Amino acid sequence: MAIITKYCLTYKMNENEHLLINTVTGALDIIDTPSLNLINEVKAGNSDAISKKSQLYSDLQKRGYLFETPKDELALLQKVKSYSDFLYNNSFPTEFIILPTLGCNLRCTYCFEDDAQHVNHCKMTKEQLEGILKYIKEIKESHKEILEKNKQKLKIRIFGGEPLLPGNKELVIRILEFSRDNNVEVNIVSNGTLVDYYMETLVEFKDVINLQITLDGQKDIHDKRRIRADGKGTFDAICKNITKLIDNNIRIALRVNVDAENISGINEIEKIIIDNQWNKHGYVIPYFSPVVDFSGTSTTVLEESELLEGLLKSGYKTDGSSTFKSVVSPCIGYLNMFFNPHSKHKFCKTHYCGATSKNELCFSPDGLVTSCITYSGKGKHSIGTFDENGVTFDQEAYLAWTDRNVFKIQKCGNCKYAFLCGGGCPIKAIDQNGSMENVVCSDIKSTIDTYVNEVVIPTLTAGESA
Repeated sequence: MAIITKYCLTYKMNENEHLLINTVTGALDIIDTPSLNLINEVKAGNSDAISKKSQLYSDLQKRGYLFETPKDELALLQKVKSYSDFLYNNSFPTEFIILPTLGCNLRCTYCFEDDAQHVNHCKMTKEQLEGILKYIKEIKESHKEILEKNKQKLKIRIFGGEPLLPGNKELVIRILEFSRDNNVEVNIVSNGTLVDYYMETLVEFKDVINLQITLDGQKDIHDKRRIRADGKGTFDAICKNITKLIDNNIRIALRVNVDAENISGINEIEKIIIDNQWNKHGYVIPYFSPVVDFSGTSTTVLEESELLEGLLKSGYKTDGSSTFKSVVSPCIGYLNMFFNPHSKHKFCKTHYCGATSKNELCFSPDGLVTSCITYSGKGKHSIGTFDENGVTFDQEAYLAWTDRNVFKIQKCGNCKYAFLCGGGCPIKAIDQNGSMENVVCSDIKSTIDTYVNEVVIPTLTAGESA
């Protein structure tokens, strides 16, 4: 008896060749049409369609597409689960997201934080911050050997609200001093309007920081989306400040949040970058990220397949050769890694994101720890608390969030895309269905279809022609 795994995807390259993709093992293979016909016969119930003595049978079995019995396939999945559990049990937090305040001087139209949070300028205390830094130092010391072996640094992300509000300066400087002393990377997620207040500090600590600033399009589009509390636009101020930062050799991740309102203007943003020579000296790395709607009610949010299709039409290259170097998103981001022949990490995706895999912890001024930044400062779905003495976890909540994986979600058990998806966004599941386990499926099916047909197959075909 032979069976073809449900985790086998097939795509037509031309009349004579087809691409096989194994979503569990990561195998990619090109087969001819007669071989595909035999595979389809086995799928249809003719288990003897492929002779056990044939090279095709042997190759399909070695590559994890064919099993002699369902028990054999189950054994492979058990190995995957065991390795996933091993990785989880041996992992630890590597990125610590610190929100000195949720107060903000902007009112961006798509922000997942609400205005009530932005007008509340409650600030984290110095004592609270010291408790966080103490915990980070403990993590570093207890995992010193593995960090050194992997040449890996811990990371602090300073978030908000707007972290570079003038009133946060003492806290920001303390974080930067700690990071330099302890060899920790720092990413500051700022709207870019207030850098003058911090320029001297940013220059002093430019060896340890990366600054993320968002520019959402040409002036007329950007100024409708990223607006000040008084309703005025921010395009001119942000462009001016980006140039100042570059002149001071400060690294910037230039983010474009994309949805239906601005995707048609991607080329105009690229022109702004080139005309200002922001990408000339390597200090600016432009990238895309989708606007996300957790409630499912937005009319402008794009599915990732729509996002990918639009970006490819605008000239985006998945190999990093275009002006915009990457797309930071759950589906497209993972597929970029999955199809990258130079990627060292090829294990299938059993967890959806950093919030569900123990990698990230978020600390807000209310003294609560969350796994996902979406719930920071909202007083719900916390996994612990912190104060001047350190961090304390609610173990039940901690495990529910950080060890949410496809093996624990019933709906994922029957899905051939599960190991490319990782179980879907837990926030969407909670907001739309009331529970993390009642999943809202990601757009992985349509996204991989677009990715394979528009990126992978043309690349393979071009390689064959060269």
